Amino acid sequence: MSAMFRPPIAVSSAIGWRQVFGFDQGDDPFFARVRAAQLQALNRYVPFNVTLMTINIAAMIWSMRGAAEFDFLLGWGAVMGGLALLWTLRFRGVARRGDAIEASREMFWSVSAEVGAFGVCWAALVQHMLPLAGLDAQALLVLLSLTAMGACGFAAAVMPVCGIALVTVIGTATVAAIPAGSMLASPMVALAFLTFALLIVRGVIVTSFAMMARMRTQTDLTERTEVVRLLLNEFESNGSDWLIEVDTEGRLTHVSPRLADVAKRPREALIGQPLLALLGDERHREGRASVKALTNSFLARRAFRDITIPVAVAGETRWWALSGTPKIDGGGMFSGFRGVGRDVTEVRRSHERIAQLARFDPLTGLANRALFREALDDALARAMRTQKSCALLFIDLDRFKAVNDTMGHSVGDKLLREAAGRLRDAVGGGATVARLGGDEFAVMLPEALPRRAEAVARSIVDALARPFEIDGQPVGIGASVGYALGPADGASVDRLLKSADLALYEVKSSGRGAACRYVPEIRERAEERRALEADLAQALDRGELALAFQPVVEAADEHIVGFEALLRWTHPVIGIIPPTKFIPVAEDTGLIIPIGHWVIRTACAWAARWPSDIRIAVNLSPAQIDDPALIAVVEQALADNGIDPGRLELEITESLFLNEKAATIEKLAALKAIGVRFALDDFGTGYSSLGYLHKAAFSRIKIDRSFVSRATQANGEASAIIAAIVNLAHSLDMATTAEGTETRAEFETIRALGCEQVQGYLFGRPMPPEDATALVAGVRVRERLAAE
Repeated sequence: MSAMFRPPIAVSSAIGWRQVFGFDQGDDPFFARVRAAQLQALNRYVPFNVTLMTINIAAMIWSMRGAAEFDFLLGWGAVMGGLALLWTLRFRGVARRGDAIEASREMFWSVSAEVGAFGVCWAALVQHMLPLAGLDAQALLVLLSLTAMGACGFAAAVMPVCGIALVTVIGTATVAAIPAGSMLASPMVALAFLTFALLIVRGVIVTSFAMMARMRTQTDLTERTEVVRLLLNEFESNGSDWLIEVDTEGRLTHVSPRLADVAKRPREALIGQPLLALLGDERHREGRASVKALTNSFLARRAFRDITIPVAVAGETRWWALSGTPKIDGGGMFSGFRGVGRDVTEVRRSHERIAQLARFDPLTGLANRALFREALDDALARAMRTQKSCALLFIDLDRFKAVNDTMGHSVGDKLLREAAGRLRDAVGGGATVARLGGDEFAVMLPEALPRRAEAVARSIVDALARPFEIDGQPVGIGASVGYALGPADGASVDRLLKSADLALYEVKSSGRGAACRYVPEIRERAEERRALEADLAQALDRGELALAFQPVVEAADEHIVGFEALLRWTHPVIGIIPPTKFIPVAEDTGLIIPIGHWVIRTACAWAARWPSDIRIAVNLSPAQIDDPALIAVVEQALADNGIDPGRLELEITESLFLNEKAATIEKLAALKAIGVRFALDDFGTGYSSLGYLHKAAFSRIKIDRSFVSRATQANGEASAIIAAIVNLAHSLDMATTAEGTETRAEFETIRALGCEQVQGYLFGRPMPPEDATALVAGVRVRERLAAE
């Protein structure tokens, strides 16, 4: 089909070209209605068209009476008269019965065939008459054929098959019947017929498609209107929302049953009432802004959405959310508003409860972090205006995590509630007490002098140091308090919070259970620590870390039995940084994990160069025990260097067992299964519970330097402790090593007390791995030292 016949729009994918021509319409009721409309359009002009057709046919027969056979004209006229009679009778029947809503395909094609018969009869006329007629008669017949084509195109404008068939048959037959010698046998005449036919064909197709498209649109609109009507009926009958209409004065003109129910008034009493007359006392208080917004919308005649207004309903204030759009009448004039409303009272109350929960801690009833920050912001701003200090105290409960883990979260929650109560009592009135999360609390003292801030901090420490009784069990925790004064220690909320946090960190680093005020030196130390953390994170990659090895000797004959690997850090700017300074940083930041892997691999690599009877000891921090890759790293280091697992001794401290986690014992058991040995470092200085000695299956106990250095004192207390440790170790089939042996007298004393091995400056300071490797070539350390 040429582009000139393309329909102007595509309303529905269901209307294609084949459907426009009457094919592939199936049993779709829509196309049944289309066929009925097409037949109605054709039938509507039957009287007019038949009358004109009769007059023209009679005139043509009269004018052609001498040029054509009478019998042909009589037969031809009879056929045309029969068609005219058929169409007239059908028209009258339709007028009597009324137009059909739907038409069958059979009816459609039957009428199409009748119209086609008219075209065939006309074609027969011109085929018979044109060769016999003179030039004048030929011109008349050609003109009548063009007229017939136009009339047929108009009459069948919405039936494309009929229209196209008629103009094609009549036009083709007329042009073909013109005698060859006639002046009308011209290409221009043929072109005129073709052009006229194409114009009619295009008009018929476009008109037919437009009619179908319009009917499709009307059908869809009708269906949607019906759906909307049903939804509105359902909405008004059963919905939680309701419809509402007001006139230009804001008076109710439509009241749905649902609206009458929620207003608890008869519909008749509401009709004509001003909507604003329903508002309750809250219109002058909390609802003032929303009532003003609704009034302004009414006055401005603009749409509004979800304006929540207070309404007096049976002595109770309810809250309605209203939405509306202006109504325009048929004359284009504003006639009021139409919209919907819903009762949002319960939703509003829920939001208020949520807002309450959003500002207070549900467990303790104290202010939460958001509310506390607001109060602190206000207090700090006031302090800056009045030149009076406000105080911020951070409180951290000591040992709370251990209680929570061992006694359960239920006990932990009760403990937090009890601690919150003591905090309120210790602080007194005029302060804001908050729980920031977990076991962290905060106190804000407005207009507080330094003396009061210190007194409150000490009072909090004392109050929380007293044992609690939870479910009949005594529970001891304690508290650490760090505090700062604003604006001296911070002119902004964030700065003041950071200062108090640094003071709290200072207390916790110094042993807990105390109070500390922020001083600038604390921030300097914190910044120094942050710089240290940043440098330590790159130290391993930069090759700044190294191992030093300190010998361990047999007390009986003083020969070397092993080395302890000690980590050293040489900073490119600062120089040597003590392990006591950077090891805690590594543990706190998690850097101890990759550093620990490197230490194990490096220590094993050097041990592989020593005689097979020389062991290597490596310290493990509690953080390394939680490392899931630890076992694999140990196994790989031993395998890569071909070391007997029994030569590797892992030194751990008593602090590892403070939480008594089952996972710790399982990890140690897995390492023990590899064949690795364990030594308990700094025994007697910490937790000192004997239960874990069996759980971890230690092969060695290391006696702390603090006992060794006092072993030669006259009172004999340290010697007695060393003897007790040695006896305990022997009874558990464990060896002992005395750390920090620096003098000959200390060595002789601890050897006499039964210590099997000794480690200290007397037998060698920590040395580079190359020196340690050279040293194990000798037999007796004392001989090597004497030779030096």
